[in-house]
Amino acid sequence: MNKTNQYATWGQWIFAILTVSILAAIYAAQTELTVLLFACAAISIILSLGLLALLLQANKALRENEQEVIRLQQREADHLQKKQQTVSETGQQTEAFKVDEALERIMPAAGTHFNNAAAFAEKLLQNIAKELDIVQGLVFVLNDADQLYHISGEYAYYSEEQPRSFPLGETLSGQVAKNRQLLNVKKMPDGYITVLSGLGKSNPHHLVIAPIVYNDESIGVMELASFKPFGENEEMLIGQICESTANLLNELRSLS
Repeated sequence: MNKTNQYATWGQWIFAILTVSILAAIYAAQTELTVLLFACAAISIILSLGLLALLLQANKALRENEQEVIRLQQREADHLQKKQQTVSETGQQTEAFKVDEALERIMPAAGTHFNNAAAFAEKLLQNIAKELDIVQGLVFVLNDADQLYHISGEYAYYSEEQPRSFPLGETLSGQVAKNRQLLNVKKMPDGYITVLSGLGKSNPHHLVIAPIVYNDESIGVMELASFKPFGENEEMLIGQICESTANLLNELRSLS
């Protein structure tokens, strides 16, 4: 039995005795039994004070019980939050590990020799296509002479015209190069990108444009198109690919 229940039981007994004492005092007053009257009055006063003290103690115990309930609820909430945080961190570590694995598979093997930026870009796009569900890919490289980004590598690009070159800040790719921030376009209009296959023409609606940055300068831009949305993990992977290729691409573009 907790303190609150104990105080309630004691209060009931004191109240019952107090009631009897008051009734006895009333009887003593009516029958002029002075001694009994004084005795009952004294008992009634003592019991009233006792009942008041008991009520104060019961109220204090009730507050303590409420505070204990709040502490238990807070402890349970903290435990649940820590558990959710642990699960979230574990999931993030698992996803990051998968991204690292994918990056190793995509990046050309160490010691692989490339004669120019175009050879490297096309090999890189082929490896990305194996890992991600891209249906078209382009890599543009900055030419220092005219300060334009020219096409360097292609994957599944079919058109009578070569992709147009662009300066810094113009077109979506030029803006990405200027901002040096990856852009994930989740709903491209029909006809913006066309993919040809044995089944005919189709239009992917998802596009990622990522800058390849070397020494705070966008030396290249990568465009990847897909029929499926690019999620956060894909964005992270593409960003790491661009970071990992920057040094080599900067060396190769001078040979182009």
